[in-house]
Amino acid sequence: MELSLKEVLEATGGRRLQGEEEQTFTGVSTDSRTLTPGELFVALKGRRFDGHQFVQEAARRGGRGVLIQRPLPLPDGVAAVEVPDTLRALGDLAAWWRDRLKAPVIGITGSCGKTTAKEMVARILGLKRRVSASPGNYNNLIGLPLSLLRAPLDAEAVVLEMGMSVPGEIGRLSQIARPTVGAVTNVAPVHLEGLSSLEAVREAKAEILQGLGGESTFVYNGDDPYVKAIARRFSGEKIPFGKGEDTMVRAKEIRPEERGTTFTLLSPWGEVPLRLKVLGEGGVYSALCAAACALAVGATLDEVKGGLEAFEPLPMRMELLELGGVKVINDAYNSNPAAVKAALKVLASRGGRRIAVLGDMAELGDQAKAFHLRVGELCAELGLEGLFLLGDLAPAVAQGARDKGLNGHVFIAQDHEELAEALSSFLKRGDWLLIKGSRIMAMERVLEGLQGRLQG
Repeated sequence: MELSLKEVLEATGGRRLQGEEEQTFTGVSTDSRTLTPGELFVALKGRRFDGHQFVQEAARRGGRGVLIQRPLPLPDGVAAVEVPDTLRALGDLAAWWRDRLKAPVIGITGSCGKTTAKEMVARILGLKRRVSASPGNYNNLIGLPLSLLRAPLDAEAVVLEMGMSVPGEIGRLSQIARPTVGAVTNVAPVHLEGLSSLEAVREAKAEILQGLGGESTFVYNGDDPYVKAIARRFSGEKIPFGKGEDTMVRAKEIRPEERGTTFTLLSPWGEVPLRLKVLGEGGVYSALCAAACALAVGATLDEVKGGLEAFEPLPMRMELLELGGVKVINDAYNSNPAAVKAALKVLASRGGRRIAVLGDMAELGDQAKAFHLRVGELCAELGLEGLFLLGDLAPAVAQGARDKGLNGHVFIAQDHEELAEALSSFLKRGDWLLIKGSRIMAMERVLEGLQGRLQG
């Protein structure tokens, strides 16, 4: 990209402290460690950090300008713009850049599956278009603006993910991105510490409508009553997806396979058989969402098929591995009640002994114990042969399982190392193992411990 100081002032309404208006920047950075020469450094201020402490370092690394909240001494030749709030200004700058993009912008939010759906859309559209997609889960008030600002002017599609930690965040992200197509994957009990109820989660996801214009299309999960309630508020074009007869992009004849899932996709554009390398119905819903988004911006069914069938599972998201004859479903990236239920159902459908390795689900507030009890009950109902647990709420999962009569082995570990050691003694060739927990639990460390033991 090329951005002038004059344009930065126009986009942010900031005050020029030094530098010439014709001065240009090659990009925007919020991290002085990865800044490349020629970029504009945005000094963000958070609860545990202050980017203003790294302004001098950014200048030493070749930063050509800085966006700051207070005047600071700077070398000659480094432009400076003062704004009241650098985070707000970063979003304003991204919104200004979005105005210059001619490509359709697809924005995806939801409680579960949004990263997978985003990557699937990018895979489909990338077959024949220049696609700019947000990397990883760059989905917050920093990541989404940076993703937009990195989209080149000649991009033919931009695919963004929208996450949240507090009410109002998705609304702001949608206003910045102004999606051509906005999508909601589902509403599930996530972030309940800050939102308290599913109705509050629904309202947070509904904020995506704030950035949709009259020409936008709303893609939504037509099997989710909370998402359907959001859709009723939108008067523009809508594409519901799901399994129900009243959805437009629909899956039928869903069949699980050892290394993926097959189904037939039905749509107003025609129907096509699909073979995904993704396990479980959650992957099917992500694929349906991605297909609907891609079709809405002009992709063909052949592109949908080609992109979805080529898609590889993301690391630590229902990723299938094999260790010493044990099949491992590595779903350690994150966890919530809906995602655990879906993953456990996939595990239960496998042959051989089924063993779940579960870490705590975070951010469930006052309902945390009840949700963990229910997970234990589900493990018993599914008849799992082993349950290995880690975290402060592990006793609640164990209690739920035992109260429901789980006959399998139950073990609560104090740390990852103890858990890996106990598992390595219990596992046999032909077993199926699910590893899942919230990000704070870093359950991939259990897998790392097993790799040395089972392959050593």
